[in-house]
Amino acid sequence: MKYIFLIILFFVGCSDKETSKKTDLQQAKYSFKNILGYKDTLCIKSTFQDCGEWGGHDELIKMYRSDRKIRLAYVKYKVNCGERYNTGSIIQKRDVTENLILSDSQQVDVMNYINTLMKLKFIDQEIGHSGNAFLVEDSKGELRIFHHGDNIHSLNNYNILMQKLGFSTVVIKNE
Repeated sequence: MKYIFLIILFFVGCSDKETSKKTDLQQAKYSFKNILGYKDTLCIKSTFQDCGEWGGHDELIKMYRSDRKIRLAYVKYKVNCGERYNTGSIIQKRDVTENLILSDSQQVDVMNYINTLMKLKFIDQEIGHSGNAFLVEDSKGELRIFHHGDNIHSLNNYNILMQKLGFSTVVIKNE
């Protein structure tokens, strides 16, 4: 009888430890303040295939820390597929510039975008010269996630982020 009591106590004790570990991880404070130092920048760069294999417009999001807050600078370019430089590359003109301070929920939205982009790396990528490109990298060179192709999940992931941040979504019109 004494041994049965000890065995039950052992199993109950183990399950409580596992529960507390999960709870600690779930309650962890995730914040870009933990990875963005004084001069650090996290960039989300995206290129869209408005003009097919010739490319299209770029969008750039820069996140940085200033005055103990996480700030975001967003730049969107526009293109006319018929306007090109002598080299053949498409001329991009700045269209939208916005700056904002990220709320905690918006920081989580950016983290979710990065997590999903990382998961999309495990999907087969098409081989080709056209497609959308999504890049996340930091200024230290410690983080770099790149995904390219026509996978609709990548564009949807980006558009969800744009909606959460209050920016316009991307619609690709192939010319």
